[in-house]
Amino acid sequence: MNHASRIDQTVRAIYDTFDNPSTNPVEAGLGYIDGWIDALDGLGGSALNGLQAELRNLRGFVERDDRTAIAATLQKLGTETSRIALDMHSLTDNTGDQLRHLGQTLVIAAGNLKMS
Repeated sequence: MNHASRIDQTVRAIYDTFDNPSTNPVEAGLGYIDGWIDALDGLGGSALNGLQAELRNLRGFVERDDRTAIAATLQKLGTETSRIALDMHSLTDNTGDQLRHLGQTLVIAAGNLKMS
């Protein structure tokens, strides 16, 4: 799966989780997290290594159902993803725009989780 498809699929899954929380089991969420950890594996760079570490933290928080920590981690991931997207604005395949959308979605998800 290419990154554009993975980003789109992740955004849809996040929205679906908040729209239909009872139909999205934890295992599916862990699968998405694992998929992103694997996708970033070996790409290098301190920003991507930081994202991987934060995704691993998120995985643990989801397993423990620690909603406060999940919200904080989603906020960090969203902010960092948006920052990375700024450096990709010149790509012709719209990856930067998709990453920016993903970053915004993660921040919105963090806010929704804090309010629930």
